[in-house]
Amino acid sequence: MLLVGHAAWAYVISRSLASVLNVKINPYLVMLLGMVPDADILLQEYIKHRSVTHSMLFWGIVFIPFFIAYRKRSIPYFMAVVQHIMLGDVIVASTNLIWPWRYEIGMGYSALSPLNMAMESIGLGLALLLTIKYDRFIITRNRCNILGLVVILPLLGSMLYLFTANGLLFLDHIIGSNISAKNMIRGSNDMMFVAMILHVSFSILLSISILQGMYALIARIH
Repeated sequence: MLLVGHAAWAYVISRSLASVLNVKINPYLVMLLGMVPDADILLQEYIKHRSVTHSMLFWGIVFIPFFIAYRKRSIPYFMAVVQHIMLGDVIVASTNLIWPWRYEIGMGYSALSPLNMAMESIGLGLALLLTIKYDRFIITRNRCNILGLVVILPLLGSMLYLFTANGLLFLDHIIGSNISAKNMIRGSNDMMFVAMILHVSFSILLSISILQGMYALIARIH
């Protein structure tokens, strides 16, 4: 799954859980956590893509202190990370769920396959509906909306690397020979267009949110 889908589904699942558990969440933080496992793409010199940062075992250990300190309030944030592995990465190619032990699972689809594009579109649509219902402050003047920067920056990076020829070469280089970036994002021009629309739509929403946050901050200063 592309970053737009990871972020959108992280919000959808975390927001739904937060409502059931009757706890509050930071929507920007859960979106960021939904993308965090793919940070290993930028750390290819040190760790293999879809290894430690895509391990359920690793994240289970990382969240132990948060489970102890924050109890049920930490569950939506944990699920924001876990959905990246269990949903997005099971659809696209395959992933090692319990690294360092080998247990790979995956459907083997491309990130630009019709199935994955449908899942990303559904995720973004649901995220928009839940935003309107639960987190309408995202599109109002609120200083907290400046935090949208932590989501839009990796999203713009994804657009840069996925939709330019140099980006494809860059991804293929940093991911290495074990997983070809070109194979993972292979697809028709139509699917590439859909992916671009999803990224642009999400970026516009986040840009509006960030601008609203900046307006609120400036108004408070003056």
